[in-house]
Amino acid sequence: MNEYETEDQQVEALKRWWKENGTSLIIGLVVGVSGLFGWRYYVQQENMQAVLASDLYMQVMQQVSQQQVAQQPNELNSVDDKIFDINNQLINEFSNTPYAALSSLMLAKYEYEKGNTDAAVAQLELAVKHASDDQIKQISSLRLIRLYIEQEKYAEAQTLLNQPHDAAYGAQIEELKGDMHSAKGDVVQARIAYDKAIDLQGMAASKWLKLKRQNLGA
Repeated sequence: MNEYETEDQQVEALKRWWKENGTSLIIGLVVGVSGLFGWRYYVQQENMQAVLASDLYMQVMQQVSQQQVAQQPNELNSVDDKIFDINNQLINEFSNTPYAALSSLMLAKYEYEKGNTDAAVAQLELAVKHASDDQIKQISSLRLIRLYIEQEKYAEAQTLLNQPHDAAYGAQIEELKGDMHSAKGDVVQARIAYDKAIDLQGMAASKWLKLKRQNLGA
């Protein structure tokens, strides 16, 4: 405030400035502090949600893992119904965390190994619907497509195959297209899809993929 010659003039200038800008300054401070505490509360709530969801997911994982190491095949039927209740809780209350879809993925694998393909499909559909993570969603989608093809639900499989996907999954998508066309008896389209899959994978193309292509002839 060098432009003011005396101390009294400086004080008067400060009073005028505060009168003109004080209210907006206070409002800005209140908003800023409120936003800071609001953000901290939001982060804390998100962390708490993640911890609770993680605990529920661990319960599902432990129960399913115990059944997978069971010595007798019929013991696979002994998973407590509460595990499915926990899975539903994850979906209904914690769908904003990755654990809801991961739980459904695990139960889908469990059901499929029991021979319950329909139940596995239902779990994978839940995983695709509620996945909050793109990678989990893509993996769930790929597994669901395979089961749709196995069930001859080609329209459902095609719908998922037409969905946008990361380039990293391009080869798997093309291979599944080949599987679907081959299962439908559309040899020409199956060849095209398998060739694309092989081109995308390059030297890393699996022997199984190459064999499926070779079985369709030139």
